[in-house]
Amino acid sequence: MRNIIWSADFEKQVDLVGGARIVDEALAPILDGLMRNPYGFPRFENDWTSFRYARTRAIPQKLGPLTVIFTIDEQKNVVLQWFDEDSPF
Repeated sequence: MRNIIWSADFEKQVDLVGGARIVDEALAPILDGLMRNPYGFPRFENDWTSFRYARTRAIPQKLGPLTVIFTIDEQKNVVLQWFDEDSPF
């Protein structure tokens, strides 16, 4: 079974935006897709790096839309690496 793992950098960012409860709410719509087929998300690759990403919707009055960067490890687990918040305001 595939796991979704938060990297240390991802956890730091979660704390900065208000905690896991808010981020979990934003990630909820994409978690099923990440569990079933993370290879279906867009991929970015160049000579130095390779990652996939997903975009979430805003949570009104709490959090703007997120661009979530993730990798897939050797055991096929999804490792959430980083996210950027796009301000909805």
